[in-house]
Amino acid sequence: MKKFISMSLIVLIALFSAVPVYAADETKSAGTQGEVTPQFTYISFLSPGLSIDSSGKATSVGAAAGYDNLYRTDLTVQLQKSNGGGWTVIKTWTASATGVSIADVEGDYYVVRGAYRVCATAKIYNTSGTLLETQSLYSVTVTY
Repeated sequence: MKKFISMSLIVLIALFSAVPVYAADETKSAGTQGEVTPQFTYISFLSPGLSIDSSGKATSVGAAAGYDNLYRTDLTVQLQKSNGGGWTVIKTWTASATGVSIADVEGDYYVVRGAYRVCATAKIYNTSGTLLETQSLYSVTVTY
């Protein structure tokens, strides 16, 4: 029951924090400062997340979906630790979904002191297995 509630919360978070997709507005000049938003072609939304509790349990989440019932979505969620000059992957989870269903992941991993983030990568394939799009988004960095 607890896992069902957790997964339901992830789905709700993913739906309400979905990344909107906009077409480029060529009427704005190059110097105009405005909102920067990812522009995906086949991905309807992609959402990473990370929380770390006081005992060091890192909960990594991710969700992704495609626009079309004919697509397959493969989601990879990586927990990454800062190593001073870059990021090292310390744990990976995967999920898949077909059609417009949501591929979602929730994974726990105990961490030591440091700075962490989650990278969620969505890959969309057509019915022939051809890769149509790959996109990655990062969560905010969380320091434990």
